[in-house]
Amino acid sequence: MLKTLVSLAFCLIIVFFYFDEKNTIFPVFHLTETPMIVTKGQFGASLLVEVSYSHEGFDDWIATLPKPYPLFLVDSDWILRSPDTVELLIERNIPVGLLGSTQEEYEADDRLLERQLTVYEKTFSQVPLWFATRDYLMDEKMQQTLHGRGINLIAPTYSFTTLKKKITDGDFISIPLHRDTVVSFQEMQHYITSHPFLSIEENLFGYELQTKRIP
Repeated sequence: MLKTLVSLAFCLIIVFFYFDEKNTIFPVFHLTETPMIVTKGQFGASLLVEVSYSHEGFDDWIATLPKPYPLFLVDSDWILRSPDTVELLIERNIPVGLLGSTQEEYEADDRLLERQLTVYEKTFSQVPLWFATRDYLMDEKMQQTLHGRGINLIAPTYSFTTLKKKITDGDFISIPLHRDTVVSFQEMQHYITSHPFLSIEENLFGYELQTKRIP
């Protein structure tokens, strides 16, 4: 009994829940005590979808995505250009984080990160739970800033374009959707349905997050 109570208390410290206007449960937690870029879980494989451009058929693909959903990391400029697609992500309760620029761009413009976070917060009414840069590089100052705001740092283990690579437990596999990306949504859908992918939370902690309606 003591071990059960200790485990429960530990889970409550790590994971907190709050309700939006639709009474949907979302996880809010600080993954690490100190800033760290998370590149791997431990219980299975998960998908990250990096979005900065809407290819033809993108909305239809989102509308037919099976659960558990990938984590979508979306570019702030794309957010402003794509209100209908953003609304579709929100309606389907698909987890959405923020996809940033490259480290070099942040070094050239020290206000860029704040502008991107502002766009995300105005759109989703909260800070992003997850953040990644386009080149997966983050200097110590940026890591400290994001960690201080309760934002977790993430990067893929490898890209979806490496189709023949064997999937191992803990892998974060990235699906990049940029203007210069050659996209086959049919191929991606087959890839997703052919593998037992998990949510990021289940990959990291070994639990499955359930939604619940309040009477």
